Amino acid sequence: MKMNRSLAILSSVALTFALLTGCGNAKENEQGAGNTPSNQTDAGQNEQKAEDPNDPLAQFPKLDMPFTVEPDATIVEYQGGKMKGKEFETFLRVINFMNPQQGGMIEVAGKDELKAFAREYTATKILSDRADDAVKKESKDMAEQTFEKIKGQYLAFFGKDEAKFDKFMEGQAVSKDIIVDQMTIINNSINVLKKEIGDPELKKEYDALDPANRTVASVRHILISTESRSEEEALKLVQDLEARLKKGEDFAKLATEFTDDPGSKENGGLYADTMVTQWVPEFKEAALKQPIGEVGPPVKTNYGYHIVKVENRKEKTFDEMKEQLRGVALERAYDTFSNSELDKLVVAYHIPEPKQPATK
Repeated sequence: MKMNRSLAILSSVALTFALLTGCGNAKENEQGAGNTPSNQTDAGQNEQKAEDPNDPLAQFPKLDMPFTVEPDATIVEYQGGKMKGKEFETFLRVINFMNPQQGGMIEVAGKDELKAFAREYTATKILSDRADDAVKKESKDMAEQTFEKIKGQYLAFFGKDEAKFDKFMEGQAVSKDIIVDQMTIINNSINVLKKEIGDPELKKEYDALDPANRTVASVRHILISTESRSEEEALKLVQDLEARLKKGEDFAKLATEFTDDPGSKENGGLYADTMVTQWVPEFKEAALKQPIGEVGPPVKTNYGYHIVKVENRKEKTFDEMKEQLRGVALERAYDTFSNSELDKLVVAYHIPEPKQPATK
């Protein structure tokens, strides 16, 4: 198990949009769609699910901690402070509240994973302690706003039933104050690093980018896969389609009928306003160089043959890319802190032993 990025940079706003990923939408839930993750095993919630499988609360059983620790036990000692057991548990419950998928990771975490969570939170706390009063106020205001956004997402899932949301919060052993306090610490750590990243630095990074890394395009394509047909068959079909398109047939209609790309089939083969760097090299090259509005010659990739029509293409301005560049710079700033400072500041870890797997 690996956490892809630091919790210090995982902003509250980003977590908001991750909240209900994989849990279905509210309408689907009203129809009983979605499944409770099998590794979440709170007995009380499971009983509720058995009685009413359509109850949306069954989607969110209480986080089952993979360890037992005394509230005052020290988890991490670092220069200037300590992280206690209750604080660590609260932090993990708030992370689960903000992103239930990460809660699933927490429940099955081994000692190495628990240490990684503890290390990330220690980094967040240390950086947060460097915030001045202005940063703290900004961070708390942001946390309050983000809580309301997250609450709104949950309410949509719960059919706008405030009582269900309150019951959910109680079942998760969290409250608004607890969540806002934890999100404020996360925001503090982000804003402390962000203060060191100015627009002039970001403009230099923008100017140094390869033009391809600034380019977005809307591209319509038809993929004829070589997975279920020979190279010769695929090439003949794609050439036939190319000829039909050049005679004026509708690209979207032919794409919907013939393309083997499920990601764009229902959209008439269109990928709109996409960074060209997201595509495989041959497709990226066509998106960058093919004349706009023309049907190009077949493009061969590992997926098969593509017919490509670039509908529009432009380079993003600095203002359009500034926050994206800031995010990259924040990650880099955190990595620098983590690699050069954090381990020197940590005195000792006292990670609790994970619970033993239940015997069958």
